[in-house]
Amino acid sequence: MNNHHFQIMNFGHALNHFLILIFPTAVLGLQHEWGMAYSELIQLGTLGVLAYGVGALPSGWLGDHWSRKGMMYLFFFGMGGASILTAFAQTPLQLSLGVALIGLFASIYHPVGLAIVFTTATKTGRAIAINGLAGNLGLACAALVTSFLTQSMGWQAAFLIPGVVCLAAGGIYHQVARGLDYLSDDADQQSVSTRERNASGNSAYIQEPVWLRLFISIAVIATFGGLVFQSLTTVLPKILQGTFDISLSAVGLLATTIFAVAALAQLVIGELLDKVEARTLLICVVSAQAAFLLMSAFSSAWWLVVCLIGLVFSMYAQIPINDWLIGKYASSQWRSRVYAVKYLLSFSTGPVAYWLIATIYANNGNFTYLYGLLASLMVLAVLAAYFMPKLNRTQQVACEQ
Repeated sequence: MNNHHFQIMNFGHALNHFLILIFPTAVLGLQHEWGMAYSELIQLGTLGVLAYGVGALPSGWLGDHWSRKGMMYLFFFGMGGASILTAFAQTPLQLSLGVALIGLFASIYHPVGLAIVFTTATKTGRAIAINGLAGNLGLACAALVTSFLTQSMGWQAAFLIPGVVCLAAGGIYHQVARGLDYLSDDADQQSVSTRERNASGNSAYIQEPVWLRLFISIAVIATFGGLVFQSLTTVLPKILQGTFDISLSAVGLLATTIFAVAALAQLVIGELLDKVEARTLLICVVSAQAAFLLMSAFSSAWWLVVCLIGLVFSMYAQIPINDWLIGKYASSQWRSRVYAVKYLLSFSTGPVAYWLIATIYANNGNFTYLYGLLASLMVLAVLAAYFMPKLNRTQQVACEQ
């Protein structure tokens, strides 16, 4: 893979998660400015996370049938423009629609961007891990940067400045990608398929019933794991604010530290994927999520922070395993669409997460019941990981040739 292209793709992933998570921190400042309760404000983001999930499916289809490069142009310029528009929102409805537009353009990255990264990488496990780490560092920085901008310049700046950065990144992407043959429309849709089969392997090496069982397992894990991801990344700033009664900037710094430390899981998993069976790794990290969620329900203060670090670490660790399995065993013609379905299931849990957060907090003033509910759902994900087929050594070798 061209190094500059890989870097801008990673930066795009960071921007994707950054812009999606501006809203959950910005609303902490909006509570006072607009005189609305947190449970009311947080639900304004429902359309955004819904568009983020549902938009993945048409994005994947367009990536396979039209142009992956063209879709990446839409991602950078569309998401940046939507963020700038959101900065000028004057009513809750306008804010909700602006966040929804950000989510719609952001939905392009995972089905299209990941397919490009996997297609063009030599060491796929490491490439997916580094790309995932970049996304999670963007997520980690969102709380810190948003809290700083909101507190020092106003919530509008928290949307405006990242939007301008996103437009600039789109310009860089145009310069880097336009001369690459493997991103041309013909190469992207036709000639890469043959090269990719020889280099990376695909689902032809496993029989259809086995692939179906594998996909069902991934789908269940992605759905429940996605609900945990959407819930925790959204509610973490509020949990920290309620636990320690600290300023908005301190909340952002602590949340960023937790996300940044846990993001190292991506690098660890990236190296292990070439050495340890993916099914075994999934069983371990999904079981860890269930355990840390359960412990969080009975923890407080700094012990709660320790549990949350373990939870986010295992939550991050799950993502590259699922992505690697899809990239490894889905044929190139279907890869964007399979990624799209996976992320549709994962991100479409966002509205459920926002509803759970608002309802549980409004009724209880804390999130203890949220931890318990999510822990029980992750038990089902553990069972799905056990249900996943174990590929024999012959199949693994064939796919690596």
